[in-house]
Amino acid sequence: MDSLDKFSIDGLDELDTQIKIFHLGIESFSPYAGSGKVDMIIRSENGDSVRYADIKVCSGVKTDDNTLTWELDIGFFMQNESFIILTARLPENDKSIQKHHFIIESSEFLSIMKKHKLITKNDKWILAVPYSDIELINKKSKKKLTSAISKAMKKYFDNWDVLLDWKSRYQSE
Repeated sequence: MDSLDKFSIDGLDELDTQIKIFHLGIESFSPYAGSGKVDMIIRSENGDSVRYADIKVCSGVKTDDNTLTWELDIGFFMQNESFIILTARLPENDKSIQKHHFIIESSEFLSIMKKHKLITKNDKWILAVPYSDIELINKKSKKKLTSAISKAMKKYFDNWDVLLDWKSRYQSE
């Protein structure tokens, strides 16, 4: 992909996220493949028991005001274990476009949403982060981020360890 304008390809984001989860040693399963839904279930087996967690994969859309915006269904946030994976595509030094992810447990995501009083619209949380801040996070720049929400989301950038921690908690039970 050569264009920064094509940010919404949810089906591919779901598929490559499933592959990444599988490479992390966690089984992944999506009954919604190809239907336009991006919910997934991950599971890890230990003997006869199985533990599930839902994953919501959401593609960021670059808007005219130079922000990256994600819209997440409020109905996703249930009592069971769940994670949010927000994808973002950023240019690299060689002019290629690379996909990056914000990976966060849904309970932590809800805390951030409440703390920063993010808006809801049409039963969706709207998370908008300045695109320039995401580029700074990606470059691990020491420059100051322009928004408080960017600062809150920084530690979740490409943090696949969140899922590995979930897997290891299961194995220790």
